[in-house]
Amino acid sequence: MAYICEKELISIYNSLEPSFLVSGLEPEIALIRDYLLKIKISENDKVLGKLIIDYSPKKQSYNYRRDSDLPEDQFVRIIALLGETDRLKAKTSSENKNQKKQKTDLQKIEVSTSYYAYVDGSFIEGNTGYGAVILKEGSIVAELSGKLDTPEAFNARQVGGEIQAVIEVLEWCKKENVKEISIFYDFQNIEKWATGKFRTNTPMTQAYKEYIDSCGIAITWYKVESHTGIELNDRADLLAKNGARQ
Repeated sequence: MAYICEKELISIYNSLEPSFLVSGLEPEIALIRDYLLKIKISENDKVLGKLIIDYSPKKQSYNYRRDSDLPEDQFVRIIALLGETDRLKAKTSSENKNQKKQKTDLQKIEVSTSYYAYVDGSFIEGNTGYGAVILKEGSIVAELSGKLDTPEAFNARQVGGEIQAVIEVLEWCKKENVKEISIFYDFQNIEKWATGKFRTNTPMTQAYKEYIDSCGIAITWYKVESHTGIELNDRADLLAKNGARQ
């Protein structure tokens, strides 16, 4: 099954490959998934790390970021060798503005429940994982992480992890006799499906909606932006990635 925008990502790689080679760098496609391409970069037979390209079909454009194994100085150097420094500067400026706005918006949120959680899902190398951080009055009381191995989860990719993260949080609430909780998420569909604002037209989303309706726990939903420096949201993302790698 082809990934979303796989052709566009391969086309971007093919357009960049000559620039890599001219600069003495050896590129290799390490991973393709929906909207994302990872390029492993070597120099003189030494692996420098992986460069990530995020593609936006709506804008028909892409941006660069570095994977965890690519040092910041090497990332900046590679972008300069590709002649893409201006693109990186524009992206960095935009991200800084978004981060400031997001953090300001979060400071305005007054959570009305003692318990709240951050949830996320991940799809890595054919595996789906979920992650969640649960807090009580600002202190972490539980971290949840795991891997899904059902065909439905594979077909849904990271969406299956997003859904499972919410379910795991609510199952934890049942065990701890918690009757209400606030859930912070970055994938808007998990609230829309749960509240009936989006149609549930697959067995997975239908089962999810039925579970939410019957769980007996009051949920307050809060949307946050992904990858904007929100520590607990990033922690949930890491837990989801670790779960997928289990």
